[in-house]
Amino acid sequence: MDIQKFFAQRIGGTEFGKVQQTFKFTLIENAKRAFMAEHPDLPVIDMGVGEPEELAPERIRQVLAEQSAIKANRIYPCNGTQPFRDAAARYLKRLIGEDFNPSTEIMHCIGAKAALAQIPLAFVNPGDVVLATAPGYPTLPKVARWLGAEVIDLPLLAENSYLPSLSELDALIQSKKPKLLLLNYPNNPTGALATPLFYKQVVEWAQQYQFLIVQDAAYSDLVLDGKYCSPLQIPGGRDVCLEIYSLSKGYNMQGYRLGFVVGSAALVKAFGLVKDNTDNGQFIPIQLAGVSALDECAGYLDYNRSKYARRMQRVVEILAKAGIVSRTSAGTFFLYIPVPSNFGGRNFPNAQAFSDFLMAQFGLVSVPWDEAGPHVRLSMTFEVGTTEFPTEESVFRTLAQRMQV
Repeated sequence: MDIQKFFAQRIGGTEFGKVQQTFKFTLIENAKRAFMAEHPDLPVIDMGVGEPEELAPERIRQVLAEQSAIKANRIYPCNGTQPFRDAAARYLKRLIGEDFNPSTEIMHCIGAKAALAQIPLAFVNPGDVVLATAPGYPTLPKVARWLGAEVIDLPLLAENSYLPSLSELDALIQSKKPKLLLLNYPNNPTGALATPLFYKQVVEWAQQYQFLIVQDAAYSDLVLDGKYCSPLQIPGGRDVCLEIYSLSKGYNMQGYRLGFVVGSAALVKAFGLVKDNTDNGQFIPIQLAGVSALDECAGYLDYNRSKYARRMQRVVEILAKAGIVSRTSAGTFFLYIPVPSNFGGRNFPNAQAFSDFLMAQFGLVSVPWDEAGPHVRLSMTFEVGTTEFPTEESVFRTLAQRMQV
């Protein structure tokens, strides 16, 4: 039997599994293991993993435990519970000042990643054009390609404040007639924020040329400098936009897999049809823990924002003394650093080479990005409270010592 005939063309078809690809995170792990083998007594400074390192607040964990013991909560929640929708509506009112019907304009999702994978199934046909900011989270573009869409990257460059160039976007809209535009602000990995003026123009184009905006707002709670804004605040925005929110980053609930999608009733209904046929909803106690997060834990968001801003400032200062130029990000817990043309007497042809150098030379884990010029990303979610790094200060001290600053 020729098992290769079983595989869909979208994952490689008859060539699936024959061509070995080395992904960036595999390269990172290989470099990390090599450093540990060569320096068994030196702890690795891991700023590559982009997820919160602390537990969710105690109140969230308490609600989850209590609600898990209630027999009625064992059932399939399907497209969500009303208490979570109501809490999401209250959250949005506080965050962006907009009212939404929780029964028709909000729907929970099993984390933002699942929503990003499901949305193309509701809106993208073979041959459609999808525009997506790059670098960026790959899930929606990947699924869109699987569905036969043409995906065009919108480079995020420093000279445009890491927003898509409006002139280039205008030209693509005119020539390509896109079906969907994927945005992500605050942005991973650049940490940039979008502006009301930017959203006003994009919403006007979406209305005029009839395309859908999908805005991944996973880091909405982590605006470190400025104020969060949404395309849903723009007149007509909710008619052409689905926005995805996540509880993973602000409340340290990444493993809980909980978020929500918001937009017009028609758009949310289409998402709900796909969702109803691809998952059975998130465990009810997790949704009720999410209610507690949204309603009771706003103060914890302040704690997280303060922590990440403090860490970022210290890392920028240490890097500057070592000769690596960077700027604190306005949002997220990521520091996005241009690869220097020359550092330590070396030239680096790409971001992967510089990331490998940081690992081999300093034991510092970073994530390389070459999609819009060579950069590396450092995450401020590094672990503390361990034997190697009992405090934040011990991390900073070790980094400074290794960089000889």
